[in-house]
Amino acid sequence: MGSRSNARSSLFLIELIIAILFFSLGAAVCVQAFVKAHTVTGEARDLSFASSTVSSAANVLRYSDGSVEQFAAYFPGAVQDADGAIFVCYGEDFAPCGEEDAAYVLRAETATEDLVRSCHITMGGQAGAIYELDLRWPAATEVDHG
Repeated sequence: MGSRSNARSSLFLIELIIAILFFSLGAAVCVQAFVKAHTVTGEARDLSFASSTVSSAANVLRYSDGSVEQFAAYFPGAVQDADGAIFVCYGEDFAPCGEEDAAYVLRAETATEDLVRSCHITMGGQAGAIYELDLRWPAATEVDHG
């Protein structure tokens, strides 16, 4: 009689261990799915911010004289570096900040050649470029009406 009771409790323990194993595997798969969803959400948030900011910068550069002063009117904190490129630093919360706290950097390089203005705008983060845009448009010419 005692051996029959031991066999039943051993079978019950084996079934319990197998059930715990399946639940553990299911939990591991769910945790991986949640981590991947969180990562994709962060990347989508960064891309959305970068694309809208680069598009806004392109409009400002296209419809202004391209000076850092006019750019800074729309993008507070804009400065010009030694190469002549305009850049703006943003923190983790997407608010303008100083270079030391920057998580994202918007950089715009403009040039004029043969009555054509061109611009290369990049938004980058710690992992590299998030979004880039190249533009070309006719440069404004002054006509003598005299």
